[in-house]
Amino acid sequence: MAVAGGDGDGARQAEEDRHDWRATLIVALAVLALVHSLLVALWLAPRGPVRDVAGGSLLATYVDPYFRQSWDLLEPSAQRVDEALWVRARVRTGPQTLALTPWLDVTKADLTRTRDDVAPARVHLAGRRLATNLNNAMFALGRSGRQVVLESTVGRPPETLRGALASAGVRPADVAAYADLDTMATRFASLYTQAYTDRRVVQVQYRVARRTVPPHADRDAQRVSSVPFEWFDAGWRAAVRGSAEAQSAFDGYLGVDR
Repeated sequence: MAVAGGDGDGARQAEEDRHDWRATLIVALAVLALVHSLLVALWLAPRGPVRDVAGGSLLATYVDPYFRQSWDLLEPSAQRVDEALWVRARVRTGPQTLALTPWLDVTKADLTRTRDDVAPARVHLAGRRLATNLNNAMFALGRSGRQVVLESTVGRPPETLRGALASAGVRPADVAAYADLDTMATRFASLYTQAYTDRRVVQVQYRVARRTVPPHADRDAQRVSSVPFEWFDAGWRAAVRGSAEAQSAFDGYLGVDR
């Protein structure tokens, strides 16, 4: 009986030891989590007496090596890239004469229309979406490919442009992507410029640009508007005459009354 009782006491003691070890571990982890949360909270808190007592350099020593993140990554409204799309046209003024319209800033106009609009219509995002896709395609073409695009002229068959891009060393997938976007941009520019003139649009040209927004830490010293755009121009394209329904829809999108 004594032996049996001794075995039971030993088992209970072992179980109590395991329980104590687990409880100690849980308490230790809870304390570490609490201390970590407190240090991070102090680090993120505005400057004040409590934060100064904790010591900014001491907090930085703990937070920076492992937990530092740029506010640019956390800010939901942070803008990484600013893009622009401009279009212009040559319009018929006589049997043998053409007039040049000024550049129209598509993206700026869209931003003006959608300012303070929490749920803008998809059509008012078309210009910026096209600018984004065109910029991506232009970067993919490389310097030699962009030169081909700039030198392309009215009346040049699409297959000739594709061949010239391929000869410039542009990958087939990038040639196809740009060619599709070029067609889209030409149609867009044709309908857009036609909405602003009573003359017939004969030729159109578009240009796109991109600039990187300054880092959050530099925004007090450098404004977005001071960063220069990197422009990519296409040559002149023959205008596409849209249907009456398509032109009417574009007029409505731009708020033009005829």
